[in-house]
Amino acid sequence: MNNRRTSIPLPWVIWGLAAAFYGYGYFQRVAPSVMTAELMRDFDASAAGLGNLSAYYFYPYALIQIPIGMMIDRLGVRRVLLAAGALCAGGSILFALAPTLGWAATGRILVGTGAGVAWVGTLALAVMWLPANRFAAVTGLSLLVGLVGAVLGQAPLAAFIDAAGWRDAMLWSGIVMAAIAILMVPFVRDKSMHTGPRHTGSMLGGLSSVLRNPQTWKVAVFTGSLVTPMAAFAGLFGVPFVQEYYGVSKTTAGATVSLILVGWGLGGPIAGWLSDKYQRRKPVMAFGAGVLVIAWLVILLMPMPLLSFQVLMFVQGVASGAVIINFAVTKESNLPTATGVAMGLINMAGMAASAASLLLVGWLLDLGWDGTMVDGARVYGETVYRQAFTIFPILMACGFVAALLLRETHCRPLDAVATRPTSPAR
Repeated sequence: MNNRRTSIPLPWVIWGLAAAFYGYGYFQRVAPSVMTAELMRDFDASAAGLGNLSAYYFYPYALIQIPIGMMIDRLGVRRVLLAAGALCAGGSILFALAPTLGWAATGRILVGTGAGVAWVGTLALAVMWLPANRFAAVTGLSLLVGLVGAVLGQAPLAAFIDAAGWRDAMLWSGIVMAAIAILMVPFVRDKSMHTGPRHTGSMLGGLSSVLRNPQTWKVAVFTGSLVTPMAAFAGLFGVPFVQEYYGVSKTTAGATVSLILVGWGLGGPIAGWLSDKYQRRKPVMAFGAGVLVIAWLVILLMPMPLLSFQVLMFVQGVASGAVIINFAVTKESNLPTATGVAMGLINMAGMAASAASLLLVGWLLDLGWDGTMVDGARVYGETVYRQAFTIFPILMACGFVAALLLRETHCRPLDAVATRPTSPAR
C-alpha cells in the first residue's frame, strides 16, 4: 500500500514537469508582444524586423519537429527533454543580455530550439504514462498549462517590464526555466509507448508512412490555419493594436489580448472532453474553425467598445481550443510506431505557419506605415492594422474546409490501435 500511494502520482508529476516546460516555451513565444516598443527602440527595428526577430523562435521550432519525433520514437524522451530545457534556459539568458539584434536573434533561436521539444515530449509522456482513452482530454489539459504560461507572458510580464525593464524580466525567466530543467532530472522517466512490436526499420520509414497518409495533410492545413492568429496577433501585434485603437496602457492591452489565451486554455480541455465523450473528432474541429471565421470578420468589420472586443477575444480563444484535437486525429490516423514523428510533423506545420504569419503581417504593416514614430519606435494606424489582419479570417476559412474534408477517426484505445495490422491511411 505504501508503494502504491507513492507511485500513483508519479505519472502526473512526470507529465506536469514536461507541461511546465511547454508552458515556459509558450511564455517565451508571446513575450515580445508586450515589449515591441522597447525592442524596436533598443535594436532599431521595423515591424518586419521585429516580426523576423520574433519568428526566430519559430524557425528552429518548426525544423526540429520531425527529427525530434524520430528521436522520441526510437530513443526515448528523457535525455532529449533535459537537453532541450538547458538550451531553452541558456537562450533566454542570452536574449536578456543581447547587445545587438544579432545576439538577440541567436537567443531566440536557442529558445525556439529547446521549446520545440516540449510539446511533442509532453504528449509522448502522456502516451507513455496516462490513460490512453483520455488522450484528447490530457492534450487539452497540456494546452491549458501551456496557455497559463502564455497569459503570464502578457499583462503580468508587461507589469514586470514597466517596473524592472525587459532585460531583467527575460533574465529571471531564464532562471525559472533552469529550475524546471533541474527538477526534471530526478523525475522524468521513459517508458514504451507501444504495446505491440516496435518497428525496427529505418528511421525514415515512419516519416514515409505519415507523409503518404492524406489525413496528415488535412490536419496540417487545419493546424496551420488555426494557430496563426495566436502567433501574429496574440504573440506580437495584438497588444500595440489594442493600445493604438482603444488608447489604453500596455498592461491593459496585454490583459485584453491574453483573454484569447485564457479562452484557448479553457477551450482546449472542453474540446478534448467533448471529442472523447461523443467519440467524434470532425464536428468539434469544424465548429471551432467556423466560429473563428465569424469572430474575426466581426472584429475587422464592426467597430465596438472595449468590453465587446474583450468578449470576442475570449470567444475566439475558446473556439481555438478545437485545434488540440488535431493530435488525437494524428495519433489515430497513423501507425503507433510513427506516433512521435506524426505529431512532430503536425507541430512543424503549425510553427511554420506561425513564422510565416509574423513575417507577412509585419510586411503588411510596414507597407501601410505613414512614417510616424514615437520615442524611436514606429507607430502604425488602426486602419493599417485591420488591413494586415485580414489574412486571419481567410486562414480560418481554410481550416474550416480542411476539417470538413477529414475522415472521422473516432476514439480508440491505444492498445487496439497498436495491435491492429492496418495501413497508415485506414
